[in-house]
Amino acid sequence: MNLSFAGCGFLGVYHLGVAAGLSKSAPRFLKSIEAFAGASAGSLIAAALATSVPLEQCSHFVQDLAKEARKKPLGPINPEFDLIGYLRGGLEKFLPHDGHEMATGRLYVSVTRLKDNRNVLLSQYDSREFLIETLLASCFIPIYAGLKFPQFDGQKWYDGGFTDNLPRPPHGKTILVSPFSGDSDICPEDSSRVMAEFKWRNMSVSLNKDNAMRTQHILYPPNQQAFDKLYQAGYKDAVNYVTTKGLS
Repeated sequence: MNLSFAGCGFLGVYHLGVAAGLSKSAPRFLKSIEAFAGASAGSLIAAALATSVPLEQCSHFVQDLAKEARKKPLGPINPEFDLIGYLRGGLEKFLPHDGHEMATGRLYVSVTRLKDNRNVLLSQYDSREFLIETLLASCFIPIYAGLKFPQFDGQKWYDGGFTDNLPRPPHGKTILVSPFSGDSDICPEDSSRVMAEFKWRNMSVSLNKDNAMRTQHILYPPNQQAFDKLYQAGYKDAVNYVTTKGLS
């Protein structure tokens, strides 16, 4: 059994809630997960779970990141705000020294190769620095995060969500997690009318009012009230999933 987290920018707060809900309500089930996967912000949560980074530390870091970004005019796109640098600092601080060994063969990160705009799903990490570079590449949105593309293996890379936003490891069943309502295994259940269903790079999304409202927090960080609401929604949906499936 695998667990994959969709790319979603600052809506990744929802993923934190899902991870916390699984950890609290179904710890044995979470420990049985063979592989974690993710794109963009989802790759960061997948990496935290694959390398046993305390979720409380992740939550505090994301809250601080959101606060810092909101201080600047235009938020994260302000030239004075170094989003990738901030993320690097967090990864260097929280990833264990042997995180690359823990992640190899167990963490699948979606990245896009700039040369041909093809998706690559990475799962082998020769060093902690290579793991960090891979995660930063998966989160790099050109222009929004700057113009200096992450580089490794002689190539330039960018956000994996542009080519596979909800990656699946090659073996086993994968539980899909998305902050958008759709047909993912763990996702919101909205009451608003669904006008259509569409796919965004392997992620199913319902076209409705609630999802439209959620899009505001993809690129712009939520305030504390919205942060708490997103987190609690993820927590609740995770608990509901394991309860319904008899996994708690």
